[in-house]
Amino acid sequence: MKHVIIGTAGHVDHGKSSLIKALTGLQTDRLAEEKKRGITIDLGFAWLDLPDGGKAGIVDVPGHERFVHNMLAGAGGIDLAILVVAADEGVMPQTEEHLAILDLLDIKQGLIVMTKIDLVDPEWLDLAEETVREAVAGTFFAQAPIFRASAYTGEGIEAVRQAIFQTIQGLPEKNPDLAFREPIDRVFSVEGFGTVITGTIFEGQVKVGDKLMVYPQAREVRVRSIQVHETDVEEAFAGQRTAINLAQIPKDQLVRGQVLASPDSLEVSQILDVEIRVPAHAPFAIKDRSRLHFHYGAAEALCQVRLLGAESLEPGDTGLARLNFQEDVCLKYHDPFVLRFFSPVVTVGGGHVLDPCPRTFRIKNPAWHQRLQYLRQGDIQTRLLLAIDSGSPHFDPLTKAVHRAGLDQMTPQALAQVCQDLLEDKQVFKLTEQIYLSTAFLLNLGASCVRILNNFHQVQPLKAGMRREALRTTLLSDVRIDYTDKILDDLLAQGIIKEQAGLIALPDFNFSLTAEQEKIQAAMISEYQKAGFSPPENAEILAQFNKQDRPEDLLSNLIDRGDLVRLDDKLNLHPDFLAEAKAYVISEIEQNGSLKLADFRDHINSSRKYAVAILDYFDRIKLTRMKGDVRILL
Repeated sequence: MKHVIIGTAGHVDHGKSSLIKALTGLQTDRLAEEKKRGITIDLGFAWLDLPDGGKAGIVDVPGHERFVHNMLAGAGGIDLAILVVAADEGVMPQTEEHLAILDLLDIKQGLIVMTKIDLVDPEWLDLAEETVREAVAGTFFAQAPIFRASAYTGEGIEAVRQAIFQTIQGLPEKNPDLAFREPIDRVFSVEGFGTVITGTIFEGQVKVGDKLMVYPQAREVRVRSIQVHETDVEEAFAGQRTAINLAQIPKDQLVRGQVLASPDSLEVSQILDVEIRVPAHAPFAIKDRSRLHFHYGAAEALCQVRLLGAESLEPGDTGLARLNFQEDVCLKYHDPFVLRFFSPVVTVGGGHVLDPCPRTFRIKNPAWHQRLQYLRQGDIQTRLLLAIDSGSPHFDPLTKAVHRAGLDQMTPQALAQVCQDLLEDKQVFKLTEQIYLSTAFLLNLGASCVRILNNFHQVQPLKAGMRREALRTTLLSDVRIDYTDKILDDLLAQGIIKEQAGLIALPDFNFSLTAEQEKIQAAMISEYQKAGFSPPENAEILAQFNKQDRPEDLLSNLIDRGDLVRLDDKLNLHPDFLAEAKAYVISEIEQNGSLKLADFRDHINSSRKYAVAILDYFDRIKLTRMKGDVRILL
């Protein structure tokens, strides 16, 4: 059974609500003010019984220019639009604006109904129909049939009803496997039940008991019950109007424009990269840095537009842009939207989202320009690669890239194949099961690594290389250690860097000592050999050789080579004495079960200061650990 939404459009007082009542027997005007004034102010809802036993949801929108923002809140999710034009007035300003809005929202199917035919003669009807044909030229209504009807006399109503049935049969089926998404267009509470929201399900399906999230706040809620056309149901599908009773959230925390969706299915952002189209009959051009009203689903937000490579988009133009918001929005790739001028508030354009959550790119960066062009024309693989690339500096998970690339509808198997193709083409690097990085990002990291090491070699010519942990924190200070290590391992595998004894250097770097420097180092080693278990502090040894060139580098080089072992910031020990101490510690603990500091101090015939430094070193390398006031083996 197909689930479809029918929406009306047209100028105020052209008979939209009366037409719906004639078709369905239902009155859509529910507000006292609407009944008093005889015009629709807010959204109205009804349903049409279909021949197969199903029901098509109907959204009745206000036609007055002051309430276009309400019309826009209900226009999203429409599968079949009915443009209503009163025969006695013909095409009016809101007829044209509603027509432009429906066209910008990418609605594909439409019918045109000329109402109030009982008020004019046949000759006038022919003339009115010609003006309608002129108005819809170039839109999806261009080939739509025009029906003549009167809600007052009933003439033509059955023909309209049958045309709706026939059009619905040709509409495509909706994909039930997409993540659930329903913009909220009404919020109220029911005594004994609590918070209720209404809206049109854009995608997916929902069941009683489902855990969902309210976006952009990302607040978790639970579905307590569902109604479709005032009937309790256990589940509802895309293309249906629903009233959903929510648990875990009070009414005052929900407003029109929020989105009810599957958990973690939407990305929240204050930036959108988009393609904008300005209708040929738009009253104004869209200028760079203009402030505009942005409409999507049931939401409205203010944005500033930054155009790509243009100072303005004139009527009839299409261009690329970035929209900046002062509040959170949550859309998906290729979602349609409408733009209205800040003042006067009239429709000036619309378009599609190219990136719902842009990362890092500044609009003056040429890469941003190129990226938008690719997103505009790119295939699935290109879109995913671009999303992975711009998310790589942030180590975004693959799920985020999938959302941004608009690939949520893909099966896990199909998505895995796209990722495999990118891996085989060497365009991405698989860091973990959940994180992919672009090869371009890794190349930039490799270049950064080369610059860091090149500078290090110039400043520290007597060091064989940079310690891995130092390079890791310099290259990617805020990234998990295991991630950075895997990246460094990849750079090593590519030969971009080399590693020996825990030191990383450029592949062509080789340090060598002069004969004088080797002589100084031999003298330093001799001092440590003579000192035994009571070695000099670093300051003492450097003071002894302070007349030499770069004695601190020569001492550091001995540690890097393993000719000395660093106990702490002040003390080093000759490795022969460290080996002797280690053998004693192991033997003593194996025989006696533990080792006291005093016994170790007496054995090495040194002071408590040196005994503590050596035993602390054994703790650090996890040979031993403290247990009370003794040490045991790990």
